[in-house]
Amino acid sequence: MKRQRGITLSGVFFLMFLLGFAAYAAARVVPAYMDYWVVKRIMRNVIEQPDLANLKEGDLRLKFAKELNLNNVKVVSVDDLVIDPIPNGLRLSASYSVKESFMGPVSLCMDFRAEASSQ
Repeated sequence: MKRQRGITLSGVFFLMFLLGFAAYAAARVVPAYMDYWVVKRIMRNVIEQPDLANLKEGDLRLKFAKELNLNNVKVVSVDDLVIDPIPNGLRLSASYSVKESFMGPVSLCMDFRAEASSQ
């Protein structure tokens, strides 16, 4: 008699449970990372302005606010933007936290720091 090979029904259920849990976790985490990547892109767009040396801090904040509004980003605000002068330009940075409900009383807290410099 040949030895049978394969996976049992309980093994299939366990594998499906693991895949479902991973998909659920990804559905909760990926949107926060997508917002982070959008914020980084916005900062690069603001810092790559051709007349950056002539812009005042208020103008930079206004440009940042318009880009956030255009991209529908709500996790960070203009008040979170930090503008630091560096020897050959500026550095923009923003730190923020995202708290996402996971399951029942369990929440995920993700801390992000986006940064862009004109060097």
